Order: sequence, then structure tokens, then C-alpha cells
Amino acid sequence: MRFINLMKSRFFHSPFRLIHDVTYRCNCKCKICERWKKSLDYKNELTTEEIFEMLNNAKKAGIIMYAAQGGEPLLRKDLPQLLQYAKKLNFVTTVITNGFYLKERFYEILPFIDYLFVSIDSNDELHDEMRGLKGLREKAIEGIRLCKNSKTKITINSVISNLNLDKVEGLVELSEELEIPIIFQPMGVYKGYNENLKPTQPELKKTFSKIIELKKAGYKISNSYYYLQYIVRNKSYACHAPKCFTYVKPNGNIESCCFIIDKVWGNVKEKKFKEIFESKEFKEFYKKMENCNKCSVYAVIETSLAYSLHPRYLFENIFTSNFFKA
Repeated sequence: MRFINLMKSRFFHSPFRLIHDVTYRCNCKCKICERWKKSLDYKNELTTEEIFEMLNNAKKAGIIMYAAQGGEPLLRKDLPQLLQYAKKLNFVTTVITNGFYLKERFYEILPFIDYLFVSIDSNDELHDEMRGLKGLREKAIEGIRLCKNSKTKITINSVISNLNLDKVEGLVELSEELEIPIIFQPMGVYKGYNENLKPTQPELKKTFSKIIELKKAGYKISNSYYYLQYIVRNKSYACHAPKCFTYVKPNGNIESCCFIIDKVWGNVKEKKFKEIFESKEFKEFYKKMENCNKCSVYAVIETSLAYSLHPRYLFENIFTSNFFKA
């Protein structure tokens, strides 16, 4: 399915994945992420009914994947209803969470989730310190255990900053213990907030070289070798993210980039996705963005490599893996 969707995106140059920041409210005060500080700037979150209408419009525009993230998405009381409605429209659904509320809410949301990503950055007390919430790691792990017997595919998401460069071995051990895969990606930079936590290129090279060794040793690391090598070598790539993803902020603003470009295409309460995707301005934008190499987001690079039909990437991740099934 994923490969077919990618080919449709190549043919129509139209995004197939909607990434929705359902809220910027968060129970954490992360050192590596400033979104919790922006919650006051996004008081006017989309209502349940407005999100239903957004999903209807997304479906009409050819989008088939819906990811709910935050902030902390489990702080939205209506999250089960949002996911259920998305499944009713046959969206492939994803939730990205810090895991603190999984124990209390997993039974509400799990029936409507295809993929669940739980953020854990260190398999010790450092994780709680980095995230600014005592007991977070323990509760996240407990929540994962409760979700494991479902059909939902669960993955640990680990963000690498200069705080946890030496923690990757402990994280892959946790992955083995829980019998679920793990992905790694460098920290995204929020200007004026976390620049001091950005690893240097030599530090990233050392850490991601270690991750490559661990993957070769058989650990359940979901990053492709090609992605890991891109980080190690600091290589360039053609960014095709705007052709594949669209982002919606808590207030409904539509954007095409998760970190670098703040271009707003309109608001879902007033603008249709299809109208944007078919516009001349949007097509000129995504063509221009092919030259952007500024972020190291896992989903952006992996999808861009697949979109580019890079032979080595395709061989590793499509013809020899479960890429077709997801």
C-alpha cells in the first residue's frame, strides 16, 4: 500500500499524508522541544466538528494517511472520536505520544490506530529530566506493554541531542526487552530555544555510526542504513516532503514543512486541500523545495529517498522488506 501511495504521489504530485498537531498543550516541559511553550499562542484549537470536516476535505484531496501529534495528543478528550472518524473514512492512522497517558486511555484509542510511536530518549532517569516530567519513562513503558497485544504497530521514537549521545545502547536494549522496533533521529532546532543542545557533526557521526553497528548486529532499528549513513556523512538529498506531506497546526493553519519554512497556505476552515495542491503557487513551491537539505527528520529523508526512486534505498526498504504492507 505504501509503495502504491508513493507512486500516486509521484504521478499527481499531491500529498498523501496529513500530519495534524491536534494541540500544543503538553504535560511535559521538554528541553529539546518548545511546543509546550506555544500552547498559549494556539488557544483556538480546531473543534471536533471542524476536524471531521478537515478529514472529509483531506479525503477528497486524495490524502489517505492521518497522523495525530502535539504537544501531547492524548490531552485532547475527543482524540478517540477523531481517530474513529478517520478510520471510518479509511485513513491509515498514526498517533505520536510521550506515553504518559497511555495506561489510562489506551483502550479508547487503540482500536482506531494503525501505528503508535512512543517517544523515549533514554532508558534511565535522564529521559524524565530531558522531558521535564517525573515518572514519564516508567509510565510510557507500562503503556507500551498494555498496547502490545493489539494489531497496532508500536515503535519507540528516540530523538538524539547532545544530552543523550551515549544512551543509544540502552535504548536498543529497551527495544529488545519490549520486542518492538526503534527509530533514531537528530533533534530538530527551534530557534532561540534549543540550539545549545544540537550535536556537532562529529558527535552525530560517532553516535549514528554506533547505531549502524547495532543495526548490523540484529537489533530492531527501523531506520534504513541509507538514512543512517546520510546522517553520518552529512550528505545532501532532494527534499520531496511537500509533495508527500501536509501539516495542519492546532488552529487549522495549513503548512508544507515541519521545521524550516513557515509558509502558511490558508486555514482548513476556509481553504480546501485540493485547491491548494492544484494551485500553480504550490507546484512552484514544492519544486523549489527540492534543493532544501536543512532538516534531518527521519520521515522526510526516508520518504524523499523513496520518492526519488533511489536504487539502493528501494532495494533495502521495498524489495527486501515489508514496505508494501504498511
